[in-house]
Amino acid sequence: MRPDQIARLQELSERLADSFILEADPAEWPGNGKPPTELSQEERGNAYWCKKNAMATGGVLRYTLDLLDKEGGAGTPDIAAQDANMDRKIRDAERRAAAAVDRVIGKAKGEFDKRVHGKQQG
Repeated sequence: MRPDQIARLQELSERLADSFILEADPAEWPGNGKPPTELSQEERGNAYWCKKNAMATGGVLRYTLDLLDKEGGAGTPDIAAQDANMDRKIRDAERRAAAAVDRVIGKAKGEFDKRVHGKQQG
């Protein structure tokens, strides 16, 4: 893409983000604050339409940001780096969880042996 097109997409993404923030706000939906059982059929339909419209705007925003990202424009953060960081965090949490389970099982086994067999933990 040409630099002027990238600049226009960046401007568009900012306007789309502003629209999405407004459209996705539940305080802006018809019937806000009412329990679902008190909503009229028209309010339910309009609220549903507002949700769908927000999702459509979000989709256009996402597609625009993806285009900018592919062109090297500052659209979205590096997804691959985020994924690698998340994978590292998951592996670390799994390791800590496995160690905690091993400690609990070891303690329970020792208590079981002590009660049932009269063995001392060693």
